[in-house]
Amino acid sequence: MKYGKLVTVVTTNTDYVFAGAIRDADACELAISRGKRVADTYASDPFTVKVHLEKDFRGVQLPSLIGNSRALLMLHQRAVELFEQHLDLGEHEVFPFSLINHKGRVHSKDYVFLNPIGTHDVASPSSDFMRYPSGGIYACRKWVLVQAKLKDIPDVVRPVEVPTHYMVSERLVALVAQHGLTNFEVTPVDIV
Repeated sequence: MKYGKLVTVVTTNTDYVFAGAIRDADACELAISRGKRVADTYASDPFTVKVHLEKDFRGVQLPSLIGNSRALLMLHQRAVELFEQHLDLGEHEVFPFSLINHKGRVHSKDYVFLNPIGTHDVASPSSDFMRYPSGGIYACRKWVLVQAKLKDIPDVVRPVEVPTHYMVSERLVALVAQHGLTNFEVTPVDIV
C-alpha cells in the first residue's frame, strides 16, 4: 500500500479558515500533536477548549480539515466518523472543541482533534532529516518510507523520527475524494 504525507499547515485555498490560538486546553494540544494520550487531562467539558480562527487568514468557509501551524488534526466530526467506519485508525483519541470566530463567538462545535496514539517505524534512513547540532531529528525535508514496514499499520501513522508529521494511506486519500472532504493536501513520499 502507498502512503503520503498529510499537510496540516494547509494554506493553499484562501477561502478556508485557518486555526490560530488555542485557549483553555492546559497544554493538551502539545501532547496531542505528538501522539501522547490526553484522555485523563483533557477538559471535562470539551467545549471549554477554544480554537480561535486566525485573523490573518480571512477565509469564510469551514473545511473538513482546518489548517493550523500546531501539527494537529482538526477535523469535522463527519470526517472522523467516516474514517472510523471505513479505515483502520489504530489506537486513537477524539476530542471535541469550540471553534471561535473573529468576533469571539462560538462559530461551530462540529470539530474534533483526532489523536493517533504513538508512532511507527516506517522511515528509511535515506530520508532527508533535519537535525540539531546534537544529532537529534526535528523535521524532515523528504520522506522515504520502507515498503516492508508499511504492512499491517493503520491508515494514519506518525513516524518515530518526527511524530508531528502524519503519513496517510491511499485508502484514506480515496475516501476523502469519494466523500468530497475538503482541504486535504497529501504530498507524495518515496517508498523503497
